[in-house]
Amino acid sequence: MSSDLNDLDFIIRIFLSLVIGALIGLERQYRNRHAGMRTFAILSMASALIAMVGLLSAKIFGNSDIPYITVAIILSMGFLGAGVIYREKTTMVIIHGLTTSTTLLMTAIIGLAIGLGFIKHALISFLITLVALLILRRIELKTGLKKIIPEQELRE
Repeated sequence: MSSDLNDLDFIIRIFLSLVIGALIGLERQYRNRHAGMRTFAILSMASALIAMVGLLSAKIFGNSDIPYITVAIILSMGFLGAGVIYREKTTMVIIHGLTTSTTLLMTAIIGLAIGLGFIKHALISFLITLVALLILRRIELKTGLKKIIPEQELRE
């Protein structure tokens, strides 16, 4: 983590956070969820940007509030994540949006890591996030741990 952030580093970090956020959002959009590519890309970039602003402010003002920035991002994600969770009352109560909400949080933290310069760690976390979203879903479906209920059955 370095406060020596030149223009090229800034561009690389912002662009990488855009790409990673968009790829995570693509999976959510493919599943027809409320938050998609643009939401995840912008969230990841915002987290990276605020981390880089923290690094630059340390260079200018002599101290870094990175721990406070980290907490602020996590708390903000709680608010944003709550907005995508909803409850559907039919013959049974179904909660929607938990995976999207937690994925938003993970994307924000990956963006934060990119902004702080932990590129390798962010890339590893991104790949493991995709494993959780893609492979674990298949395991849930194949083992019967998760059932897809057709929309028509929900309305009956």
